Amino acid sequence: MHLSQAATTLLLCSIAQTKADGLRQLGSKSSKSSKGSKNSKSQVCPLERIPINNADFGEPDWETIIEIAFPTWATPENGCPRLNVIGGELVHRNFPMFEEGKWNPCYYTKGFAGLNPEREGYPTPLDTHYPYEFAAPFLGQPGDGSVHHCNASTNTINIAECPKLGNTCGKDCATITDDYGIGHIPPFVPLAAIKNAYGKCGTSDICADWFHYPTSGCNIKKSVLDELVYDQFGEDNTIKYEPPILIEGEPSSTYYRLEYGGEEPACTDGVCRGPHYCSKDVASGEDNIWGDFCPYVHTGENSGKYRHPHIALASLEQWIANQCMPDKCASEWLDSPNGANYGADALNATSITWAVMDNSNGPMSQPKVPYEWPISGISLFPGIDTLYPEGSCARPAPGVYVTQFAAQGPECGDSTAD
Repeated sequence: MHLSQAATTLLLCSIAQTKADGLRQLGSKSSKSSKGSKNSKSQVCPLERIPINNADFGEPDWETIIEIAFPTWATPENGCPRLNVIGGELVHRNFPMFEEGKWNPCYYTKGFAGLNPEREGYPTPLDTHYPYEFAAPFLGQPGDGSVHHCNASTNTINIAECPKLGNTCGKDCATITDDYGIGHIPPFVPLAAIKNAYGKCGTSDICADWFHYPTSGCNIKKSVLDELVYDQFGEDNTIKYEPPILIEGEPSSTYYRLEYGGEEPACTDGVCRGPHYCSKDVASGEDNIWGDFCPYVHTGENSGKYRHPHIALASLEQWIANQCMPDKCASEWLDSPNGANYGADALNATSITWAVMDNSNGPMSQPKVPYEWPISGISLFPGIDTLYPEGSCARPAPGVYVTQFAAQGPECGDSTAD
């Protein structure tokens, strides 16, 4: 039986009043770079208040929010395993143990994205139904399933140089077109927009306005995301945003700490590519190696703590949806409609076909130099043999893909073409 809107609001207000004193409403401060909400009137939030990390500039406590939707296995006593330096020796060697229905707390590589949690995977943006991904289809080409659209005639193409849909207006900018609407934008952009709008509450009923279960399930409606993103980052027919970092010691308008990009001393020599920590050989650029093939932070005390911004976005959506529709949207992502049958079949996985690594059984390994793509045979990393049906140049991974740019490799089923 469904409660009336008034009864639902009364119940949710009661929940908000019983929250711990340590939580406070987000949005009391506005970013100097974000446009913010059109309605700046202060109101009491009718839903639960977002957990806050006061040690992180008063930003949301993303670790807590993600842990609700993606509860993790027990973390080793000494923290996640790590290398002493990039490409160095392994220290703190105890890796966490698999627990059914939970996720790996020590995450090192994008290569495991889309894989079953038992294989240390987390959902990809396609799995979480992120609407601004605009991924390349799985046609056996380099960068399949990524945001880079490679019309490849060679397997050694630099995937990073292949275009992203709608990114024709310069760095940190996406165009808005009749064909696609807002082009590809990183998940930290709508994450910031939702965070700000939820924190300020506005005058609207979030549950009624943001969700429509018959068409959008436990995800926020795309039309709502479009409006929130444009309201805060729109400029004419473009979306312009800052990187999710500290700028002159202050959070940018899209700041998100859990990417751990550019940490010193690991990145001192300019070897890092965003949140990816590459070796000097890989970072030299001589072999056209896509930086995303490098592992995430795997040295120092933050080793293994990287979390994708689309995972934070999915967690925030799930957290709000669970408040609005608790009978339909569980608190944990695996129990939600999006999580149904996740990771059950490798041939349906939304994982990117990986490159050959210098250690195919090490999650902190670096791409092999000289560069080789794709990986094949038995490996921790997903390759042609495990992702594509034998003799096929396509695979039936679920999701929405853009076929305007990408094409299959030079010879269907030939993974050795050069």
